[in-house]
Amino acid sequence: METDQTSKKVLIVEDDNIQQIILERFINQMGHTVIGSSSKGAQAIESALRIGAVDIILMDINLADEIDGIEAAKEIKKHRNVKLVYITSSDDPNHLQRANQTNYVDYLKKPLSKENLESAFLKAFPTTAS
Repeated sequence: METDQTSKKVLIVEDDNIQQIILERFINQMGHTVIGSSSKGAQAIESALRIGAVDIILMDINLADEIDGIEAAKEIKKHRNVKLVYITSSDDPNHLQRANQTNYVDYLKKPLSKENLESAFLKAFPTTAS
């Protein structure tokens, strides 16, 4: 799928190392750049605020510390206007309800495909070409 999008800077927040590698590979294949990754909510907040030039965050909901992805997203959104895509294996309706408070672009279920990710990027950064 070709788009006229410029390369986006992506922060990956995912506590599963294998998933992180897969996401990074998809991002690179799509022509975007992974500028950071973390497995913990606190680390994700720190990275997003420190790096600053993040275009989009791929955020897992269940993370490796006491701050989940939704809480991390809420904190990041207070300081940065960044696009947000949730990636989760959870079917918990409470997660979706809480996520709805964060103005996310997409809510993707694992296992992810490159097509799912491309679709989320198109929602986040619609092309202006008709």
